[in-house]
Amino acid sequence: MILQLTPDIEALLRMGLAVLCGMAVGINRAHHGATPHPNRLRVHVLVGLSAALMVMAAGSDPQARSRVIQGVATGVGFLGAGEILTPRPSRHNGKPEVKGLSSAASIWFTAALGVTVAASSPLLALLALLLALITLSDRSNGDEGNGNGSESASRPMVPEEDPDNLHRGEKHAAQKRKR
Repeated sequence: MILQLTPDIEALLRMGLAVLCGMAVGINRAHHGATPHPNRLRVHVLVGLSAALMVMAAGSDPQARSRVIQGVATGVGFLGAGEILTPRPSRHNGKPEVKGLSSAASIWFTAALGVTVAASSPLLALLALLLALITLSDRSNGDEGNGNGSESASRPMVPEEDPDNLHRGEKHAAQKRKR
């Protein structure tokens, strides 16, 4: 006996897969980010599910799907910016820092998973999820800033102020001219 998928059952399966993909990424971010945040699980689940739901709601019209996918990308970009620009205590004299890049990218990626599950290939989404989890779990290279693999990139967002209000390169050139 072959199971016949009705459109409603297929939609439920796709939404369920989007939730599972969001959960996998969210659990990783909740436990492996610079600081533990249980909210990250919920955010990732909701981003994946809502992206899939919006794409499915657009129906089969390619133009409508394209517009929805563009809207999802724009909206998720704002969520990612909020993750990066969240006020945090700074080690750089109170200046804002760039932090949360991996978590912001994972929010974007979770939306892409939801879109992929809904619009094209669930298998492609699962393969991409596997690659992303491998990438997010590799904490050996420390490319996020402090050498221990955490995503706390302790770099100030604004250049340090010079006493003469000059940037580093301009200050160096001014010192050479004085000689």
